[in-house]
Amino acid sequence: MGWLSRWNRDKPVEQLKAVHLKHVLTPTAEGLVIHLKQEATGEAVTLPLSLPLAELLKQPELERLELVDALWYDEILEPRAENSYLLPHEALVSAPKEARRILGIPEPVKLSLSLDNDGAVGMPHFKFQPHMDYKSWKNLHRTGKRSGPWLTLPDGQTLLIEPQQTAFLNLIDHPPDAMDAEAIFRYVAEVRREAKRLGIAMSSYIESQDLRIVDRLELEADYDGSRIKLLPMLRGDDETKQELLDKLNDSGKAYASDGHGQKVFVLPGTAANAERIRQLAPIRGADIPRFADNSEAFLPELDQLDLSLFGERVKALGIRVYRAQPYVHAEGQERGWFDFAAGASIFDEAGEALEDMTSQQFSELVEEARESGEEFVDWNGSWVRVPKDAEQFVHAVDQLEQAIQQHPRIDVTKLPYILEIFENISSLEFNKPILDAQAMLADQGALDRTLPPSFQAQLKPFQLDGYIWMKSLYLRNMGGLLADDMGLGKTIQVISMLAYLHEQQMLQPSLIVVPKSLVQNWVGEIERFAPALRYGVLVHNSNDRTKSPDVLRRANIVLVTYNTLTRDQLLLGQVQWQAVVCDEAQAIKNSSTAASKAVKAMPARFRLAMTGTPVENSLMDLWSIMDYVQPGLLGSLHAFKEEFVAKKDATSTHAEAAAEQKLVARLSMVYKRRTKSEELSGQIPSKTIIEERVRLSPEQSDLYRSVLSQVKQKSLPALPAIQQLKAICAHPGLHDPRYEDIGPERLPKLQKTLDLIERIREKGEKVLVFTELQRVQELLRRFIREKHGINPPIINGMTERRQAIVDQFNQSAGFNVMILSPRAAGTGLTITSANHVIHYTRWWNPAVESQATDRVYRIGQTKPVFVYYPIVADEDKTLRSGTVEEIVHALLADKQSLASSVIVSSRNANVDAEVMARAFEA
Repeated sequence: MGWLSRWNRDKPVEQLKAVHLKHVLTPTAEGLVIHLKQEATGEAVTLPLSLPLAELLKQPELERLELVDALWYDEILEPRAENSYLLPHEALVSAPKEARRILGIPEPVKLSLSLDNDGAVGMPHFKFQPHMDYKSWKNLHRTGKRSGPWLTLPDGQTLLIEPQQTAFLNLIDHPPDAMDAEAIFRYVAEVRREAKRLGIAMSSYIESQDLRIVDRLELEADYDGSRIKLLPMLRGDDETKQELLDKLNDSGKAYASDGHGQKVFVLPGTAANAERIRQLAPIRGADIPRFADNSEAFLPELDQLDLSLFGERVKALGIRVYRAQPYVHAEGQERGWFDFAAGASIFDEAGEALEDMTSQQFSELVEEARESGEEFVDWNGSWVRVPKDAEQFVHAVDQLEQAIQQHPRIDVTKLPYILEIFENISSLEFNKPILDAQAMLADQGALDRTLPPSFQAQLKPFQLDGYIWMKSLYLRNMGGLLADDMGLGKTIQVISMLAYLHEQQMLQPSLIVVPKSLVQNWVGEIERFAPALRYGVLVHNSNDRTKSPDVLRRANIVLVTYNTLTRDQLLLGQVQWQAVVCDEAQAIKNSSTAASKAVKAMPARFRLAMTGTPVENSLMDLWSIMDYVQPGLLGSLHAFKEEFVAKKDATSTHAEAAAEQKLVARLSMVYKRRTKSEELSGQIPSKTIIEERVRLSPEQSDLYRSVLSQVKQKSLPALPAIQQLKAICAHPGLHDPRYEDIGPERLPKLQKTLDLIERIREKGEKVLVFTELQRVQELLRRFIREKHGINPPIINGMTERRQAIVDQFNQSAGFNVMILSPRAAGTGLTITSANHVIHYTRWWNPAVESQATDRVYRIGQTKPVFVYYPIVADEDKTLRSGTVEEIVHALLADKQSLASSVIVSSRNANVDAEVMARAFEA
């Protein structure tokens, strides 16, 4: 949840003479109720507000009014009766200090609490008596007045109680019936536990009650070779006797006693969740390997379930799951003749080949799968996944063998006939001679450059090449990785391909897998460029999403997030997809994650991956993506590491270059990457990099040297020290609260940034300011608001309405500022209404930082782009290697070329170690 929106100046203007906030803020037990009224008439005003800027600036409570409107846009306010809105207590307390100041709300305080009791547990009149003191005010439980989080002192002053104490007091406020023995003992146990956790002193009587609460629930899996039974395991604190936990787990009850004073109670929600798990049917047969492959799909969605160790427990069951990969290989002989072989390889999850099966052995495996009606077959005590089109493969092999019996060797002119036999079989592995032969096949339909009539856009020449490339891959039953540079329009190229499939009646159903933040972006782009497809788009991502595969089959396009795909893998896997498209495919760069496994398990005729950063951290990223796109092309993970990774990360430049050249050649048919410098030269405006060096302020200098001293004395490790130095350079208040209120007049970097924004304002243009530090985002907004009279939006990891905020920013006229996190905003957003970018702090991965800049520097940009780097520098030359910002800037400048490279080795991309080495040089 982000505290970030902006004033909406583009909606129809209501005739509001003035909006006064008198009596608008009412503290309640739930939080703060906000009620807006017209000053003149007393008539209620609803949100969002709609005032032109000139009218807005006349408002007597301008700052507060803007904040209330921002809270509505960020979906933080909850509508209440009579046009009022609730700001919940949790959101109020978690808000930045600046927001509470604007609302006139005091900072949360911690009371001095102790706990007494009246009567004994089990007696009719038992109740807890909390004692509350605050500073010089004593016995506030008698003299003050509390309502939820609010405490009014005898002098009328209102305090806001911090959240944990509020929750504790609210717990005490709601006792069960004193004569309901189990409920009252459980209530006492919960209050006692919370008091102990919060360090609240208790009466000796309460302290002596050895009552324990259980609210932790873990999951065990019992496997006897024929079935898996999921077992709930209740966990207590360190003082809870294991014998009682065992008794609870064995009996399924919510209460246990050892007969010597200790009583253990399970919270109702935890007990209900445990019972839900107990009622789950055992997992048997072919569901066993499915469970081993993706256990999350079998688990109920329970909030209290701790799954942190469950993955390791599943691995410990020792269930072996392999996949069978059918292949057709050709071995070139003299003068254009080929020998053919067909069979299947058995691979583990890392892509390591265990053994090969003959076509006859594989046929027997397929027959067993057909008879059982399952895709998994028991194979020597392990499980093998049989591809869905395996029967087609077996039939094709019969045809091949008949052809080879007549012609033991096949000449090159007969290749089209042989390949036709296997044409409609997806995920079939071909070796290089066959791939080369496919590339030679002329398919007029594949090479036709005419765009489908339903596609409502013009493609640039390189985008049209991408469309032709994808179409030819589809017609050859091959997958592809579209790795164009950020800003070259990967999405529009893919939509052109989807429009082609729609025209050919080959689209329904297709699956597009995206990060959550890009769902609406895809919906909007499809509506814009291929409106004929929009009525067949199904977003499969809500809590009430369909459970029917038939509904999915009827859609043209199903949009799903990676998380939902993982959760609904069994459902989505029942659909034979025409195409599966993975956007931001770096999400499957780790082959062992549940998302990666789920994506690769989807049955599809055509597989496409999209990413501008096919290698973020290491070459294994590329292997995992290609293992989805074209399984087997890069061999097993182990072989890939030996053949490419070791050589790529070798110290020899020659060895590295040779390995890269070999890898690019291996990928050439299914991999397409173009860069902006190659394709858009002269088509988009220039990009100018501007370094702005500023001094350390006195406060920054003192703090900086203090951290260096701690590292030298070995009282502070290097890695956290680097983070502290980075924070100090951004704003000294991040490191030392004494300097929180330092403004631009005492902070050269902040002053330079505001000066840059002022120059941009004078031009009437827009600017994006990037920093990953959330506190710095809030500080920048505060100072920009104070200097420029605007309330810039923030997009970070908590922002719910990214696309709506960007659309509003793009549509507004003239000067404006947006503050963004480079990671959260570095993908899927087009913000070409801005042509200035300020990197206030640096992201240490050059590829990620380039992606952030590319929100502006991309197709659609019409103005020259300026990228600014305000760098805190050691102007006095007292630091041997300069400040951490100087070091990072120099390293990233050296490695910037790697950000646009096809392949980036992990050794070259990682700057952390080099920064630490230089920052602490003696």
